[in-house]
Amino acid sequence: MSYEHVFRNGRIVDGTGSPWYRGDVAVTDGRITAVGTVEGEGDTEVDLDGNVVAPGFIDIHTHSDFTLPANRDAHSKVRQGVTLEIVGNCGTSAAPRYGAAARSVDDWFESNGLGDEVDPNEWDSMAGYLEYLAADGLSLNVGSLVGHGNVRAAVVGHEDRAPSPDELDEMCDLVAEAMADGAVGLSTGLFYPPGCYADVDEVVELAEVAADHGGFYATHMRSESDGLLESVEETIEIGRRADVPVQVSHHKAIGPDNWGKVRATLRRMELVRQREGIDVQCDQYPYVASSTSLGALLPNWAHDGGDDALLERLRDPETRARIRDDLKADRTSDWDGILVTGVQNPDLKTCEGKTIAELASRDGEERQPAEILLDVVLEDRNRTMHVNFGMDETDVRTVMRHDLTMVGSDGSSLCQSGPLGEGVPHPRNYGTFPRVLGHYVREEGVIPLERAVHKMTGMPAARLGLDDRGVVKRDARADLTVFDPETVEQTGDFLDPAVYPAGMEHVLVNGEFVLRNGDHTGARPGDVIGA
Repeated sequence: MSYEHVFRNGRIVDGTGSPWYRGDVAVTDGRITAVGTVEGEGDTEVDLDGNVVAPGFIDIHTHSDFTLPANRDAHSKVRQGVTLEIVGNCGTSAAPRYGAAARSVDDWFESNGLGDEVDPNEWDSMAGYLEYLAADGLSLNVGSLVGHGNVRAAVVGHEDRAPSPDELDEMCDLVAEAMADGAVGLSTGLFYPPGCYADVDEVVELAEVAADHGGFYATHMRSESDGLLESVEETIEIGRRADVPVQVSHHKAIGPDNWGKVRATLRRMELVRQREGIDVQCDQYPYVASSTSLGALLPNWAHDGGDDALLERLRDPETRARIRDDLKADRTSDWDGILVTGVQNPDLKTCEGKTIAELASRDGEERQPAEILLDVVLEDRNRTMHVNFGMDETDVRTVMRHDLTMVGSDGSSLCQSGPLGEGVPHPRNYGTFPRVLGHYVREEGVIPLERAVHKMTGMPAARLGLDDRGVVKRDARADLTVFDPETVEQTGDFLDPAVYPAGMEHVLVNGEFVLRNGDHTGARPGDVIGA
């Protein structure tokens, strides 16, 4: 027998959670053609010398919708071992792109310095977006959810009101169109405008459409802090009424008053699975800090009407004072736990890498932290990103150990240079999967290696209904990751995040090397899932 590639003497962790075993893996024509003791030779022979060979990692929760068109080599993901990522999370996707949703998409590319590299006018629908990605190739596979925020903005705009019956029908039609075009499900960002303006009935109607097309429902819940328990109940209700599989996104509890609540929420998920047959699971990134726009800390009512309306409110002294008071009342972290990570206004670049507390006291100037935060949001036109240190390490470990939890970065495909290498973004963009394998598996022993790999491969593959990815078996797609279990680790941190991890040796996507001996090959063999 002859093969295209043969990997010899590996420690095979097959993605099912079963114990590892010694063996070889052979690959031909994009498929795994033999596993175990491989007779014959490969055109390429690779001695793994005991390194782990596993299914390529599936990043179930990402935000690469807008970065992949400009970073088709997907450096920060491929170098973690990721071979498939699911975009369109938290209610935001690249399509549908109509009305207010189009303005938001177009503004993102322009404000991030990518307006000359990517023309979003090339697509309006999910089909157009997926075709756009496929046309020039990708270094990994990708699938997309359809964002409720896009659908709502396209029909209702950014207004705080319920849709009319005709508008709701139009929203359902947009979800149906996106699902028919290849979307794998519906996502909501009920914490963010305009998703936060939707009630349960609206979400159920749209989730039913996704379910009718075989999709699942992923949600950034309405609250991950004081209203965490109620938000989990709302999520379960949506799953129950829409009869749709449910994915609780980046499950966590923010704020000291809420630490420990994840024990109750995880138990609640267990019970509704056992007693009602509701298919609810969750994903998690392995950090005690979250990341989102700085403007997300402002009260929802301040965003009614979109960014222009928000900025006008911040310019009005009376309304600004009301926003400031609500901000102080709702804040879930100390000011020294809010780190500014990315700004678009060049005059504010010195804010990057500084906490709000540091900005309030630098140069000997004592200013009210809330006023500084509002100034940054205003002067950067609500484009500022931040990291919020509001979670508890014990909670992180509790969620990670649970049988219902898979790994998802909540990050984007970035690189180390150009517009996508600027600022100090959350290190999850570069190190989520190596951090789990290095810190939590090898160093801390929180979960065993086989279970960690299962949470990165077989579990998300099952959620996506993919029976030929996420596992090392004959005839499966040859998405493979090879890493050294003794050296794999995240090498960046919160102040120096744009550092590629250590210990990742080889990555194959559909049978082709995209990472070889730790170096990106430039190959783009990725598929668009569902298209």
